[in-house]
Amino acid sequence: MRARATLLLLVLSSWMLTLGGCIGGSTVTRFYMLTPVAGVDKPDPAATGMTSLAVGVRRVELPNYLDRPQIVTRTGPSSQLTLAEFDRWASPLVDEFPRVLRDNLGAMIPSDEVVIYPWPQTVQVDYEVAVDVMRFDGRLGGDCALVARWSIYSRERKAALRTERATLSEPTNGGGYEGIATAQSRLIAALSREIATALKTVAQSRAADLLR
Repeated sequence: MRARATLLLLVLSSWMLTLGGCIGGSTVTRFYMLTPVAGVDKPDPAATGMTSLAVGVRRVELPNYLDRPQIVTRTGPSSQLTLAEFDRWASPLVDEFPRVLRDNLGAMIPSDEVVIYPWPQTVQVDYEVAVDVMRFDGRLGGDCALVARWSIYSRERKAALRTERATLSEPTNGGGYEGIATAQSRLIAALSREIATALKTVAQSRAADLLR
């Protein structure tokens, strides 16, 4: 009886040590989100001489290597990619990128509505924006890069009114994966400014053509 009790005690002790080691040694997964630009005053249509625009983000295409929850970084000067097992996006980048782009554009242009496709049938957009991303990543302790081609279409979408290629870079300021997420948010903000400026130029040009 004593031998059985001793054996049971040894088994329980071993199990508790194993469990404690698993709990104590486990790594907590951290989750990050991209954030829209803050502190931007929305332009007044009356002050800019423009009518309020309704804009639709038709699509944001991301490269396949970003189609994963882990944050992707580059290692050294090579093109080798590293996946951060315990530092992940809180939601897919394919959803996060257009959401932040929409929020940024809504703050940067005189607009009643900026929507993401598919938008309600009741919404009649004046212009549509399409973005094809070729690169969106960075190096820990280094810089993040965004390379993308973007286009603006009229409601009829027969041909692009404006197409440009953006090559942007932002430092991570040595902030680890939080620095990566913050730098990538700034990159989308910079891309949004380019698109917002082009939208205002295109709208003013088309309005001037109608007055001729």
